[in-house]
Amino acid sequence: MIIKSYEIKKINLENDHFILFYGKNEGYKNETINNLTKYKNKNEIIIYEEKYILENTQHFLDSVLTKSLFEKEKIIIIKRATDKIIQIISEIYSKNLDGILIIINSENLEKKSKLRSFFEKEKKCICVAFYPDTEQTISKLAYNFLREKKISISQANINLLSNR
Repeated sequence: MIIKSYEIKKINLENDHFILFYGKNEGYKNETINNLTKYKNKNEIIIYEEKYILENTQHFLDSVLTKSLFEKEKIIIIKRATDKIIQIISEIYSKNLDGILIIINSENLEKKSKLRSFFEKEKKCICVAFYPDTEQTISKLAYNFLREKKISISQANINLLSNR
């Protein structure tokens, strides 16, 4: 399922256990990942690089599939993912595991990417693109931030800030 980056609040962590974030806006992706996981215990969050997973596939699958008596849920973040990991992800997806949230952080993916098309087509998967900020989005963010802090400033000054 495809979700726009401004619709992040639609993600339901109770139902959606596989999330793909891709694109060039690393800051926004990292902020979104932090917001999704900020209420979780740090012991429940495990971060992997794709290279490690590909070199140690069996160890990774064992750590995903086994569950401790003390942990209710496990969050796995995979950084720098590419199409090479699609087979491992589809294997985990087919097991239909509860209590596991997998967040995949990837660079820009082409439309023909197997990883991207897998996440776009599956119903229990979420796919979110993060494009670089434009002057319009930066201006909107600045306006919302200043309004939230109850700081009055003219639109011309906000435009000046966003241009810088």
